[in-house]
Amino acid sequence: MLKHFILFTALIIFASTRIYSQETGKITGKVIDKSNQQSLSDVSISLIKDRNIITGTLSGADGFFSMNSIPVGEYSLRFSLTGFGTLIIDNIIVYSGAPSDVLAELRIISTEEIEVLEERFYMPSDLSNSYKNLQYEEIRRSPGGFEDIGRVIQTLPGVSFVNDGRNDLIVRGGAPSENLFYIDNSTVPNINHFGSQGATGGPVSMINLDFIRDVSFLTGGFSAKYGDKLSSGLDIKLREGSRENFLGDINLSATGFGAVFEGPIGNEKKGSWLFSARRSYLDFIFKASGFGFIPEYSSAQLKAVYDFGLENSLTVNAIGVIDKVTFNNDELENRQDNEGILKNNQWGYVNNYEWKTLLNSKSFLLFNLGRTYNTFDYSGRDSIFTEIFKNKSEEGETTLKSEYYLTLNPSTQFQFGGGYKFVSFVNEILQQQDSSYFINPETGQRYIFPALSIDTSSVTGKAFLYSQITQSLFDKFTVNLGLRYDYFAFINRKNYFSPRASVLFPFSSKFNMSFAYGIFYQSPSYIWLIANPQNRDLQDIKAEHYIAGAEYLFTSDLRMTLEVYYKNYNYYPVSTSRPYLILANNGGNFEQKDQFGLEPLTSAGTGYSKGIELFIQKALTTNYFGTFSFSLFDAKYTALDGIERNSDFNNIYLMTLVGGYNFRNGWGVSGKFRLNGGRPYTPLNPEDGTRLVSEYNTVNYPAYSSFDIRVEKRINFKAWSLVAYIDIQNLFNAKNITEYEWNKYTRQIEANESIGILPTIGINAMF
Repeated sequence: MLKHFILFTALIIFASTRIYSQETGKITGKVIDKSNQQSLSDVSISLIKDRNIITGTLSGADGFFSMNSIPVGEYSLRFSLTGFGTLIIDNIIVYSGAPSDVLAELRIISTEEIEVLEERFYMPSDLSNSYKNLQYEEIRRSPGGFEDIGRVIQTLPGVSFVNDGRNDLIVRGGAPSENLFYIDNSTVPNINHFGSQGATGGPVSMINLDFIRDVSFLTGGFSAKYGDKLSSGLDIKLREGSRENFLGDINLSATGFGAVFEGPIGNEKKGSWLFSARRSYLDFIFKASGFGFIPEYSSAQLKAVYDFGLENSLTVNAIGVIDKVTFNNDELENRQDNEGILKNNQWGYVNNYEWKTLLNSKSFLLFNLGRTYNTFDYSGRDSIFTEIFKNKSEEGETTLKSEYYLTLNPSTQFQFGGGYKFVSFVNEILQQQDSSYFINPETGQRYIFPALSIDTSSVTGKAFLYSQITQSLFDKFTVNLGLRYDYFAFINRKNYFSPRASVLFPFSSKFNMSFAYGIFYQSPSYIWLIANPQNRDLQDIKAEHYIAGAEYLFTSDLRMTLEVYYKNYNYYPVSTSRPYLILANNGGNFEQKDQFGLEPLTSAGTGYSKGIELFIQKALTTNYFGTFSFSLFDAKYTALDGIERNSDFNNIYLMTLVGGYNFRNGWGVSGKFRLNGGRPYTPLNPEDGTRLVSEYNTVNYPAYSSFDIRVEKRINFKAWSLVAYIDIQNLFNAKNITEYEWNKYTRQIEANESIGILPTIGINAMF
């Protein structure tokens, strides 16, 4: 089946382009004032190709605009209005099958500001550094990215990963549990199928790429709006559905199939809806290939928007997922392999309702009601199918929050917000006594995992308040000051205050420097807290960020950034029964029962991460694009025994090069090369597979390298369009080792290698 599908896709891609004539498409969109969300009229909008203006139009009284009969291809849009910074949006693809829709948010500026070039590389006003933005098209075309936001983020500076099969984000040496996810201003615990309980990773994103408008990624020093996480914030903005026509998109790939439909609500562009459903068919492929581990997942997603007059609007988002794992235990080898893997069945949903009120020309107000719910069903069995580990958990959060945005003048902006989160979690956990492969240096014996039986239900709450001011001073530099308060009722120390500050110095229109400082707190994972009565003495984990950065704009479409940072950690949970273990090293692999932190813990862990990052970006303005990132860092932690050790995620260096070329006839080719230092690990005794604590994380896996390539073709017919691609991951079949394991049946050390050459294909039909 897969072989036939790849052949069919290749025939489509390499078919003659003469089967269709030159077609035209349409661009629609809306322009608003970013500071107050008001519609902007009479904005001059220019369509640009190869740096030449093709045509133009003006936005109407309601902010909407439309450009018709545009030849299919790639364009940029430039938005200009007196009193606002000129904004350029690249990567606008015009298809014949569906209009391209754009939302432009213009930033008000002071007439006395230093002259700025056109804003292509936009920085939000409440941030000074450690910020990257990705648009839909940049994510879609990323080679080796599988059109998955998590995998594309892994190519940015300072971000590493566990292995090719997972979306975990290791940001500036931090643990996978330290990442915050926002979807249309609503917090989501995890954006991945088969998500790790207590962490933020998983093998594949549950967010449909066709919903994404753009993504903002914050890797440090972020403002007081973002809280309860230590290392990063991923702020995902979803697009609206079409307010004019019913549209459809059918997509098929080597891993699954799905559909997206959208259309207007009411008339006169009052609202829209956008719906998708997806299902993997990896289970069919894995079964046919004889694998013992068979995953299956499906999801549905909805966004609806409706304007109640000019001042009030309602946005609704909903996501539902079902994930299931089955085991093929017909063969002895499969039974032995599956013994070391936990069954991981999950289902959950996200609901979010946001009411926006435009108060006046200087302010607006948001009311947000969000609900997230996840169930986890983990089970581990031995070779004779006796259950030796069970974890059935439910985690639900209902959040009420309100935010107020005020722009007094172009130089002064305020943000205020607060909310309360109703939290419930139910845990049924059973663990049989077992022995660890780590040797206690004092006794010479293996550490023992004690038997555990938990059946509990808890209800508690969290609250937060924040304020943020952005002030331009002397028309030379911008200062951001923020303060955040967090409250968690379930732990004994409940109250935490987090000051934040940053400053941006624009020395010229091409060069600026920035500095940021902040204190960040993150509450302990729910499953840690119920594992033992003493664990409610845990405190929120604390991290202090110190960041300095510089940015230079060579041309309007080519820039370089350089940043140095230092993160200082305190109050990290550490094990009292395994004094070498700090939970900063957990979260990257929840297929093992010893990764959940189900033991007595105390907030005695400390650590640090320090590094330097270089990033060079060439935007797609003619027919080529590219990015280069290089990170050099060091991350170490100290657990209860007082010995400083390497973090599990201390790669030392990360390098990624991405580039591509788009031909004028709809062809595109791109490639990605990654070279990362090997992560630390503890060597195994070849006699019995045991590990000495004295050698904990003292050696490193071999360096990781991979080259991915993507070839695609856009074909436009009269009333519909087709995009077909072939994406090959690890083209040179590098044998990247991700782990060494002890096989108790063969009594040998075995190397787990990452995915070899992996071709994937895709077809998108838009109508």
